[in-house]
Amino acid sequence: VQEEMAAEINVSKVGQEMKVIIDREEEEYYIGRTEFDSPEVDPEVLIPVSEGTLSLGTFYEVKITDADDFDLYGTRMF
Repeated sequence: VQEEMAAEINVSKVGQEMKVIIDREEEEYYIGRTEFDSPEVDPEVLIPVSEGTLSLGTFYEVKITDADDFDLYGTRMF
């Protein structure tokens, strides 16, 4: 039930522009979280490293383009 609820909430964010802080880089993605989310509790935002260089600890405007049960996917707004 929790997984279904989380998926519904995440899908509702697709298309929104959100302020995201970058926490780390892993392989193909920068991993961040929105300004409203806590680490290790709320969904992470994955931004492809192909988007360009992002700095850890910095906020960026990101458009949420996709979602799954536990993660959001986005692109950096310029």
